[in-house]
Amino acid sequence: MSGKTPTPSLKHLAKEADTLKKKLDKLQKECATVFNNPSASNRQDKLKRFYQDCVDMRNDMTDLNNRITKMTKADEPTKMSNFDSKKDDEVKRLTKMLDQVKEMEKKLEPDETEEDYYSDDQEYARKIKEELNSEEDGVDEDEEYEEEGEEEGEEEYTDEEGSYEEEDSEYEEEEVEEECEEEENGEDDSDIKVEPEYELLYDFVAQKKGDLEVKAGEIVILRSVRDDSWWVCENQNGETGLVPSNFLKPHVKYSDLMTEDDPQTPISPRTGKELWGSIKKALSETSATDVLHAFGAVPPGFRLPTSARLHSLNEKHTLLNYGAVKLSNSNLFYKDLFYNPATSKVRPRTARIQKVVTLLEAKNIPLPGEKVVVHSRLARLSLFDGSKFLSNIVTTLAHVTDKEGRNWRFLVKPTTLESSECFVRIAEPSNQIGILIELSVVFSKEGDPEKVSELSCGWAFKPMFEENGTLILNKEYDLMVNGGTPFEKDVEVDPSIARRTSSRFMSLLSRNKQPTLVIKTNAANNEQKERFDVLPSVVVGKVPYLHSMALYRHYLACVLLRDRDNLQSTEPVFEPFLAHFPQLLEMPDLTDLLLERWDLKLKSKSRTDRRDVEVLVNTLVSTFTEWIYPLMHAHLPTYKAGYPNSIKKRAELISAFKIKGEQKNTGLAAMLDPSIEYEPFDMKELSFSVNGPQCIAAV
Repeated sequence: MSGKTPTPSLKHLAKEADTLKKKLDKLQKECATVFNNPSASNRQDKLKRFYQDCVDMRNDMTDLNNRITKMTKADEPTKMSNFDSKKDDEVKRLTKMLDQVKEMEKKLEPDETEEDYYSDDQEYARKIKEELNSEEDGVDEDEEYEEEGEEEGEEEYTDEEGSYEEEDSEYEEEEVEEECEEEENGEDDSDIKVEPEYELLYDFVAQKKGDLEVKAGEIVILRSVRDDSWWVCENQNGETGLVPSNFLKPHVKYSDLMTEDDPQTPISPRTGKELWGSIKKALSETSATDVLHAFGAVPPGFRLPTSARLHSLNEKHTLLNYGAVKLSNSNLFYKDLFYNPATSKVRPRTARIQKVVTLLEAKNIPLPGEKVVVHSRLARLSLFDGSKFLSNIVTTLAHVTDKEGRNWRFLVKPTTLESSECFVRIAEPSNQIGILIELSVVFSKEGDPEKVSELSCGWAFKPMFEENGTLILNKEYDLMVNGGTPFEKDVEVDPSIARRTSSRFMSLLSRNKQPTLVIKTNAANNEQKERFDVLPSVVVGKVPYLHSMALYRHYLACVLLRDRDNLQSTEPVFEPFLAHFPQLLEMPDLTDLLLERWDLKLKSKSRTDRRDVEVLVNTLVSTFTEWIYPLMHAHLPTYKAGYPNSIKKRAELISAFKIKGEQKNTGLAAMLDPSIEYEPFDMKELSFSVNGPQCIAAV
């Protein structure tokens, strides 16, 4: 005996919506997996099937949404007090699901016509097109539902979840059969040629011929990988050149298909061929860092140092850029340097952030590995907003306090390299800005001391503002050291020490073993604040050379604003001190020599003279001319913080120059010593450009 299908309850329709939600979640994960793997087998066929699944799912959701919308309280078989609110909730949920499906369908929609897209199945394409046209013509889907219900009877509502499970199992069996057919046919994904795309993390300016100039966010194609970490890339205009590898990150074209609540797609285990390829590649390279990574000899959270590579790459993140006086937008006057004739000093300019940051210690830092000789431990400090570096980068040397070498101690010393007392100044900061400290070790393999490399041990970040928008308090902070680069998130330095444990007691024990960095922030005292106020708008530096930097700014104002006859003239100024002082601050060994000889000269001055700014500046300039200027043009090795060979050779030459100069009571006498070689003289080294590229470039 046949009869009309009974009206389903709201609860039953909600179960149908739950089933559709499960199918939607599964489809989203499968889509993301295929999109993130350009070399996936039968990728185009799977995309076609996903598109059809989206169309079918959209039709099912639209039908269910219409049935729930038209349902009234009288249609409910059982009494329900909060029927209207539950009905509205289901309608909202289905509307959200429909938006997700339409978004996926839009992403999967082919660029060409559907007949071409489904050229291998013309009947399949015609069916989809008819369904879409019928939807546009406004077919009443409720009538279709009733007709289907009369034919199927009560069996439609008996076990829908089971039917979907059967569909899912059939779907999985089809995939398994396809994979088996591929294996039998001998198909190999590795034969598919894929052009890997990478996204630029920040701007790269070409420094020499062969470099590729690119902008942050630009997408490039990787053409080849070189051993020196400079990769050959091609931009969208077809131009090819070298780009630093740490400026790049893999570009995922369809990453926006994953929803926020979806778990990350699991990474498939590497095949034996891939593992052997990594070892073979490591054996052919000379970098000790790459070899140790390939063999798993270093902790997983260790990386190549981002701060060190940025600092050495160009002058953008050095005091040559951030210490230079900046021109205004019109290039007619300086925007961060003003002279006050009434006081004969630089006009002070306050900044919102002016703090002294002292590095105290680093705890539980993992060792780089066995059979490795660590030469030095470094910390590099800069301003960072989570996406880019916003200041110059300064380096501090650390000392080991235990036999294992896991605990570091930073010292407050008058020498610039070893001093852990730094200052930060920024006039108009954003709420996301903070202090980034990257820890690293300089090391070499046992028996091969000539091949020295640097490896990042992790990084710590301290925001400068609290959540309520106020500046952080002046106190000690224990910062968690993260693994990876500052652009990576949720990477642990040593995953063997779990941060999340089930019991509270084990959580406390685990916390004591975590890598941490202890810093202390202080407000500037009156003397420091007076010197802070004459510095550039954005700068990071060491407290030991804060005084000399303030005097340098005063001398800049005198030469550029007070003593020039024509302020509109762009002629270079004969001032070697102004031309070389920012570069000098990037070489702590020479800066220490300058401060040492300057202090000796000041001791012979009267107390009144030591308070006179003009006397202090003239003494600093004369000390630089006698002791530092010749050494800056001697054949010294390039300064590399923590690298033993570079530091040792520079120390020997500086010591020999210092001994010869002290014998004649002047550093200029050492220039006659034949054991010290100097670069050929160039007139450009005596001139200071009033509108050079560092003055025009915006910080």
